Amino acid sequence: METKDSVMILPYKMTDEDTANLIKMRASNEELFTGKRNASKIAWRAVIRELGLQGKVTSGQAGKKWENLKTKYKELKYPPRGSGAGNGDVTAASWHWFHLMNEAMEGRLSTSAPALTAVSYAEDESDYPGPVTSRTHPRKRRKEGMKNEILEFLTGGAEREEILGIEVKEGDAIEMYADREEAELERVAMETERERAGLDAEKAGAHTHRAGFERELAAIDRDRAALEREKAGVDRDRAAVERDRALLEKDRALMERERAAMDRDWAMLEKDRATLERERAMLQRDKEAIKNGTFEVKNDSPAMELDTEALERRERFLSLFEKLIEKL
Repeated sequence: METKDSVMILPYKMTDEDTANLIKMRASNEELFTGKRNASKIAWRAVIRELGLQGKVTSGQAGKKWENLKTKYKELKYPPRGSGAGNGDVTAASWHWFHLMNEAMEGRLSTSAPALTAVSYAEDESDYPGPVTSRTHPRKRRKEGMKNEILEFLTGGAEREEILGIEVKEGDAIEMYADREEAELERVAMETERERAGLDAEKAGAHTHRAGFERELAAIDRDRAALEREKAGVDRDRAAVERDRALLEKDRALMERERAAMDRDWAMLEKDRATLERERAMLQRDKEAIKNGTFEVKNDSPAMELDTEALERRERFLSLFEKLIEKL
């Protein structure tokens, strides 16, 4: 009976495309399989990760699949006597993977897939990816707990012991569980990287907006400085206008004073003209009196005769004085 915390690992059936890609990757990365300790396991881990089968197929299962394909190829390449299609046996012509395996074994697929770089893992970290959350629980105890969960799947029946000719052993199940956990961690890491890239993009956008705001602020400052210069110019013009206005007021006051002086002169001129008119009238009366012989000297003064020549001189003087007043 399964508990709610138990892990159910379902067998994965490799497709023809998975098998073809596995053959090409194995043939293109022959240098990774050096025969040293754990070299094959690490290389198959790199191949599985490149094929996107991490968490579905373990390195042991992938290696077993390759060994089965290679064994089958050799059997069909050099068949024993008495075997053939007539006996119902599988032949090189009828086996689906013979041509591709022949190309791989003869080295003609060395560039058919990308060259990989194997990443080394510690022996204990390969089965238990991720950080240890507590020092009070050793890795050995965690490994035993994981084994107990996976053994529930292994005890289901003998029909689960072989998947496409690949035996599912206890170590393979544990490795499959570890690969699945590692794939989940990689997925979380990719999501974290995407979020970080998004944050970096937002940060770059914020910097761009900030730079735009700073440019606008600088433009506003330049406009403000231009307005200040224009205001200073207007103030200078206003001061010049005020000075001109003061000068005009001063000139107006001077003109008013000159006008008042002219008015006074005109009044004096009118007064002189009136005096001249009176003298002319008096001269005319004197002239008439002399002409009629009736001219008299008042205030008991002795009578005297005025000749006509003296009167004419006086008249010419008054005429000249009048013309002088008119010119003024």
